Amino acid sequence: MQTRFILIQTSHAGNVGAAARALKVMGFDDLVLVAPRWPDVLTRQETLDRASGAVDVLQRARTVATLDEALEGVTHLCATVMTARDFGPPTRTPREHRARSRRRGR
Repeated sequence: MQTRFILIQTSHAGNVGAAARALKVMGFDDLVLVAPRWPDVLTRQETLDRASGAVDVLQRARTVATLDEALEGVTHLCATVMTARDFGPPTRTPREHRARSRRRGR
């Protein structure tokens, strides 16, 4: 199973670079940005500086206009947000989510 990381409406170029660096350290390289604030975010100097050795991840990354485009080919989705929400579907830890998926045979 391939893992894709999708960042939606990123507003800070440095965070994109830091995400690319984190992906590379963990052995991942599939990064997709949905409607980032800066259309050239993948080549901005701040992004490159924060990527620190993960420029290859940025070079393979792609930018798309919609979440539907970013999810093309995805068969299983696990989402996180930066702040807790009081609405929407119930939240689970990653382990709880994975255990539930295994019980369903996915």
